[in-house]
Amino acid sequence: LAARVLTFAEALERHAPDWAPPVLDRPVTGQTHCHQHAVLGDAPDRGLRAAAGLTGELAGGCCGLAGNFGFEEGHYEVSRACAEDRLLPSVREAPEDAVVLADGFSCRTQLEQLTGVRGRHLAEVLAAALEK
Repeated sequence: LAARVLTFAEALERHAPDWAPPVLDRPVTGQTHCHQHAVLGDAPDRGLRAAAGLTGELAGGCCGLAGNFGFEEGHYEVSRACAEDRLLPSVREAPEDAVVLADGFSCRTQLEQLTGVRGRHLAEVLAAALEK
């Protein structure tokens, strides 16, 4: 089963290798989901971002929410500290026109609750650009 699971970027790479994303020419910030980064890697995602003209590196690290961990009693401070390690500073320091990526649902939730910024999945960003 695991061999059949693909990330969005891997699926495009495998099933639509000749597809070219819309070119956005914008800076990017945010993070790859920590589980994906640790287990699967993010090379296909980096390639897709580069092809779309999304420049810059993502923060890495962990958002700290980890499913429901950050919502559980006694975990808030640890959860917030994880987010403050890399993700939140990178979003605060990003240019105003930066695309804020957060592929994981927990990552998007944590980011929006702690900064008011809505992170988006790379698929959302590319789909919106295709609609223009």
